[in-house]
Amino acid sequence: MAKKPKPKKVASNDFTSDLIKALNKEQGSRVAYNLSTDESPTSVDRWISTGAKMLDYICSNRRNGGLPEGRIIEIFGPPSIGKSHIAIQIARTTQQMGGIVVYIDTENATSIENLEMLGINIKNRFVYVDTHCTEEVFTIAESTILKAKGMNKDVPVTIVWDSVAASSPKAELLGDYDQNSIGLQARVISKAMRKITGIIGQTNTLFVILNQIRTKIGVLYGDPTTTPGGKAIPFHASTRIKLGAGQQIKNKNDEVIGIHVSAKTVKNKVAPPFRTCNFEIHFGVGIKEHEQMFDVLRKHGPDTVKGNEIEVSGTGAWKEFSVTNIKTGEVFIQKKFYKPEFDKIIASPQYGPYVDDLLEKAMVRIFESSPDIDPESYIEVQAVQALLEDE
Repeated sequence: MAKKPKPKKVASNDFTSDLIKALNKEQGSRVAYNLSTDESPTSVDRWISTGAKMLDYICSNRRNGGLPEGRIIEIFGPPSIGKSHIAIQIARTTQQMGGIVVYIDTENATSIENLEMLGINIKNRFVYVDTHCTEEVFTIAESTILKAKGMNKDVPVTIVWDSVAASSPKAELLGDYDQNSIGLQARVISKAMRKITGIIGQTNTLFVILNQIRTKIGVLYGDPTTTPGGKAIPFHASTRIKLGAGQQIKNKNDEVIGIHVSAKTVKNKVAPPFRTCNFEIHFGVGIKEHEQMFDVLRKHGPDTVKGNEIEVSGTGAWKEFSVTNIKTGEVFIQKKFYKPEFDKIIASPQYGPYVDDLLEKAMVRIFESSPDIDPESYIEVQAVQALLEDE
């Protein structure tokens, strides 16, 4: 009986390569990739800071991270919590990176004075758009992306939509309130998001969407809140940041000068979700987090980085920041300060890099030991995804 010929072995790499070439040729464009050798179309090349180091870390899970280019970010929370403040900080970072900002203000509430106080250059690399129409928001956003990237494809582009809750479909603005207008805003956004998501990803544009919170009627169990605009934005957003209000910050004259804010990533596709951090927003000044950062570093330090022990300590009025060489025992940095002065330590070219080293270690330790997972948030995200899959 003749032996059956052994099947020829086909190198898996060659087969994969041939398949990718065939698919790309058939489609007439680059659609298939080998992620081991090709640059992934979903990889993040640049991160844009929110202005808060701890918020940057929980959003990106990396040092000097922030919000990813080429993605949609939703920031939502109750009124007067600082959503616009954070968006302006993101806009300022974009300008500092040499990028351009398009600020779509459907609330008609942005002031030139506030923008300039928060460090925005309104003369260059800043485009203010005044519209209340949802369809126009997406038309302007798409046109901006294509025109700006056509002029310089490497320039960072950030689009801010402030906010969904203040936008209305064209039919509503024209006074049409018949039965067909029910759910119209959600339908318009759902259709537009499907188109613009791909454009944002292909051009590495950052699209920041601000939204408010509404209370669901008749909800007895679970999270009783939702966001306007339907389910398309929560589905398409790579990261959703939920802001919560804390105590007011007052000066010596008992005047309110800011607010304590907590932030939670209730959805995150570029880093582990359900992480939290705290910071302060000072009106007309910006984000301040040095006191919260000091508490985190003191509680979860000291730690060893590159042969040095870095420590933040002090329970009385005087605090201390020190860096000690482990081999020699030499203390080559020893700085005493009051807690409110810790922001100068963070900003210092001499001390700042050591603070960043310690913060990175502390954040890893916090989330590895006790991940902050909110079951209700997890259930909510899963429910949103299930609803959209059924559409």
